[in-house]
Amino acid sequence: MKRLLIVLVVLMVVAAGAFAQYTFSQFQSAFQSFANGVASALPLEASVGLNWSDAYIGQLIDAPPHFGIGVTAGAATIPYKAIESAITTFGGSIPSNLSFLTSVGIPLPAYSVDVRIGGFILPFDIGLKFGYLPAGSLSSFGISSFSADYLMVGGDVRYAILRDSGVSPGLSVGLGYTYMSGNIGVPGVLSGPITISSVSYGSTTHTIGFTNPSLNFFWNTSVIDVKVQLSKTLFIITPFIGLGASYGISNAGGGMQSAMTVDGSPATQSDLDQINSAFGTNFTLTNPGFGVSAGANGFSARVFGGFSFNIFILKIGVGAEYEFLSGSMAAMANARIQL
Repeated sequence: MKRLLIVLVVLMVVAAGAFAQYTFSQFQSAFQSFANGVASALPLEASVGLNWSDAYIGQLIDAPPHFGIGVTAGAATIPYKAIESAITTFGGSIPSNLSFLTSVGIPLPAYSVDVRIGGFILPFDIGLKFGYLPAGSLSSFGISSFSADYLMVGGDVRYAILRDSGVSPGLSVGLGYTYMSGNIGVPGVLSGPITISSVSYGSTTHTIGFTNPSLNFFWNTSVIDVKVQLSKTLFIITPFIGLGASYGISNAGGGMQSAMTVDGSPATQSDLDQINSAFGTNFTLTNPGFGVSAGANGFSARVFGGFSFNIFILKIGVGAEYEFLSGSMAAMANARIQL
């Protein structure tokens, strides 16, 4: 996850280029392009976690009882076009050693602790997942060049149509919900002060100034997901494949965190109210800070698959997903103890 975060930040810094003086519309357009691209990938990102190979793990009230706990780490890709506009606007370029990302996309990392327990009487199981990275915690990993926080919480219920027994595979249908949010802040990469000229409100135009700003990117999503999964245990390997469909209510964006001035003087609440009123609701202007955000509500559809190695009660799995509508991809790995 640390490497994926570093790659994401490098690309965002490149996208920022060398800010000097720009119009509000240039700044807004560049960040909104990123917001639109991230928001379209968030339902796929939210599917990371609970990607267990078994379509159904069995009953909790059994001998032995069926339950498990593990950890999943993965990433979904943001389409490259999401930051292409910002790179073009601000005169940046992708480093040669990262040029492959123009075709595969930009990784947005995720991780979760997964718990799954078997049902009782009826053939179902229940899964819960939770991932959390508190603000300021990256310094404990030796990362001081940027900050990040992350939250994922969700769960699902799967009902077994077929049980994996004899020559019959396991087949289940599932319904789940996930909430996910995140934020990345990159201080010291934008040479301040930065000014955005020709901001019109009231009867005149104004210049907004940011002093030594940090570059910020943020996202959140609520996703309802349905899926069907087929699996078959073959000695020490359990391959699986499935289809999923999601409806996501998502929001993502970017901006700057900094003390603000308007026409060289500290920004007042009256300034903020007038600017927000003039430009609508697709951005947030506060003191300190400025952010452009975009909502993306709608459906996504994906195919997923993978396999696990089963070593007694230890299962180590890998999987991949492809989203049909946006072309986004995701990959993940899981290790768990499962009875």
